[in-house]
Amino acid sequence: MSSKKNKPNPTPAAKPKQISKEKSPRLWPWAVVIAAFSFLLYINTVGHDYVLDDFSVIKENFVTKRGFEGIPDLWKYHSRHGYWNSIGELYRPIPMTMFAIEWAIAPDKPALSHFMNILLYALSGALLFITLARWMRGYNLLLPLLATLFFMAHPVHVEVVANIKSRDEIVMFGFATLALFFLHKYLETNKLGIMLASLGSYTLALFSKENAVTFVAIIPLMMYFFTKSDFKKIAITTLPYLLPAILFVLVRKAVIGSLTNPGETYALDNILVAAKGGAYYANAFLLLGKYLWTLLVPYPLCSDFGFNQIPLTTWADWRVLLSLLAWLGMGVFAVLGLRKRSLWSFAILFFFINFSIFTNLFVTIGTSYGDRLLYSASPGFALALVLVLMKIFKVDTAATKVGEAGGLLAQNKGLLAVAGVVLLAYSVLTFSRNFAWKDSYTLYETDIETSPNSAKLNFHYGLEIVQKGLKSKDPAETKAYNERARKRFEHAIEVFPEYHDAYSQLGLTYYRDESAKPNPQDRNYTKAMENYNMALKHKPNFPLVYSNMGIIFFESGQLDKAKEVYEKAVQYDPRMVDALRNLGAVNAMQKNFPEAIKWFKQGLEYDPENATLNFYLGSAYKDSGQPELGQPFFEKAYRLDPKLRK
Repeated sequence: MSSKKNKPNPTPAAKPKQISKEKSPRLWPWAVVIAAFSFLLYINTVGHDYVLDDFSVIKENFVTKRGFEGIPDLWKYHSRHGYWNSIGELYRPIPMTMFAIEWAIAPDKPALSHFMNILLYALSGALLFITLARWMRGYNLLLPLLATLFFMAHPVHVEVVANIKSRDEIVMFGFATLALFFLHKYLETNKLGIMLASLGSYTLALFSKENAVTFVAIIPLMMYFFTKSDFKKIAITTLPYLLPAILFVLVRKAVIGSLTNPGETYALDNILVAAKGGAYYANAFLLLGKYLWTLLVPYPLCSDFGFNQIPLTTWADWRVLLSLLAWLGMGVFAVLGLRKRSLWSFAILFFFINFSIFTNLFVTIGTSYGDRLLYSASPGFALALVLVLMKIFKVDTAATKVGEAGGLLAQNKGLLAVAGVVLLAYSVLTFSRNFAWKDSYTLYETDIETSPNSAKLNFHYGLEIVQKGLKSKDPAETKAYNERARKRFEHAIEVFPEYHDAYSQLGLTYYRDESAKPNPQDRNYTKAMENYNMALKHKPNFPLVYSNMGIIFFESGQLDKAKEVYEKAVQYDPRMVDALRNLGAVNAMQKNFPEAIKWFKQGLEYDPENATLNFYLGSAYKDSGQPELGQPFFEKAYRLDPKLRK
């Protein structure tokens, strides 16, 4: 290897390293250690429930729940097609296919999916280390080793591993890393089959998550910094990777209907939408500064810093100016080190390129901030952290001939001691943060302390409080939970006065108060209807509100009005099972059995295992004089819920 290690002031990072075939230190033992370490970091999430977007992509997604049968539709439609009847902007068929298979194997058992997240995360860490070590063969093995360990242990990745839905991040980055691994082998062997393996891996990365497109720029970056390839060779080698990228863009456009986000982005999801004029970029840099701070000081973490936890500001805010200076400073530093091929430049550019799609500077995305968005970019931060420590302890970045663990550790005790402290701190924060992701209630109860003025966090915490109350058998306790939830919905509306979902749920809390009264004549649903109407004011095509109104009209004996609002609910969401069931029930009560049967059947298309729907359909057939047609539905209903048998 390099002989420069004996010179004073060595600068091996200033020269590109030619792809070499000479024997390098054994990498697999270190890879095994990294995988085992990463797996143990998240072992306490195996018993966790579904949380956050797990419901929209798995538990409440009727396509995913079809298992193997639903897989073709997962490739034909956007990722939340089976959850809502509206425009979608996400197309991630590979992780969605994995979820469908896991549901088929273990329906409604999140433990399998949590285990898969941990396993894939651990394997991706091993692969990342081996890939970096091969590309950085001319450098000290501590660089890829510690960088990978820091990356895997960093607490900011808890959301990626603990939230099953974020499998898309893990799988995308894993396949992209595999593409880089095969590319390195291709540069060594020049074998076409290996290049095809690299291109295939990159294609799988793209169909796992859209931001894999940034790796088209990472590939020439790796070649420029770690090989002696000239610009022509780099361009020729990179060019084929544009083909799968173009293929993905065309397929996604055919499915989604647009090259960018086809729907509207709301201020509630991305507060930058509410910023006017130049203030948009001021607030974008404010949030970019928060990302940097989270990498440096990953505590406290939170699942939502949305509207209005971080209020809009202006260019006069010192935090905005500091963030702008930090990002510009890093950019200038990276450019100045380009000609010398400085590892500092590589680390910064790797981070910049992979994070660019999430900055909101070039295109407004569906969120203003999210820890998970740092995942594929943070190896750059981890490498920079190692470089800082090596600079402090004057450890040479040049390759050494220390291949075995003993020698590597013995020669760098000071550096490794501090690195060990960092890893220990990261590990403790990660392992403890995992507990917050046990279920939705635990997550929101934990995070509301960190982000008390997030409208969405208050809203979702209120939803979970309601569920606690509904599970209680003590009426007084149920009422107390209902009142707690009401305060959360009211605060959400106070923060964001146009929050239609919060008005809808606030109306439900008043409905529950009244419906709990034993005498129907004592019930007054005025407050419930007032809030339902406020919800419709801000969202006139709100199917859930129409369905909830229908319940009040139904219980009040106003069947025609109930039918009218249920029909509106189904008009705006033809897949809303509750509205379909209730619309069928109203028609059955009015002796319009053909219509009742039609609506019950439509509901079963989206929820075939719904015991109540099967029972109602059986009853409708029986009451219409066709008991033989209803019997199979009765039998299925009794099998699903024996309590229905009377």
